[in-house]
Amino acid sequence: MSFREERAAERKLNILKAAAKLFSEKGYHDATIEEIARELKYTKGSIYYYINSKQDLLFQCHELAMNMLLENINKIKESGLPPDLMLKEVIKGHIETLISEFNLVIVTLGSEYELDKNYLSIIIKKRDAYEDIIAGIIKDGIKQGIFREVPVKVVINLIMGACNWIGRWFRPEGPMSMQEIAQFFADYLVQPLMARR
Repeated sequence: MSFREERAAERKLNILKAAAKLFSEKGYHDATIEEIARELKYTKGSIYYYINSKQDLLFQCHELAMNMLLENINKIKESGLPPDLMLKEVIKGHIETLISEFNLVIVTLGSEYELDKNYLSIIIKKRDAYEDIIAGIIKDGIKQGIFREVPVKVVINLIMGACNWIGRWFRPEGPMSMQEIAQFFADYLVQPLMARR
């Protein structure tokens, strides 16, 4: 990647993060492109160089969050860890992404219904791919006798619901760090799946 391409990628990322911050604070409908430009000291025209519309901007926020989660889970999938440790790493990675990219992930969790149908179908495919990997880890664990027989889809919903709700209550000044919360959730959510030996 050339210097110019790196600079363009960095500017685009700045736009997406500023948009996510504004969308999470004001809501999608009340936030404006002008405010995003003002926040970054960019012109409105320079914002439109990277996006087609406000709807496209919201979609790109969703896509960036999903791509981060997918990149992380694919690395874990290739790690060769046993299913119980792999699932713990997935939970920790999900929580750490959620907290470190707080505005971005909060926007994607709270504004999916705002996406046009075509954009939504792309995000749903990525979300399904993410959940399919988790399902594969749980099924491998059951097959290997590490996990007991469980309803896989219900377990995924339980894990995702518990992890995603952190966005509603996490405070950086709270008594537990991001890493401590991630480890606690990983231990607490995986332990009930373990087969009795």
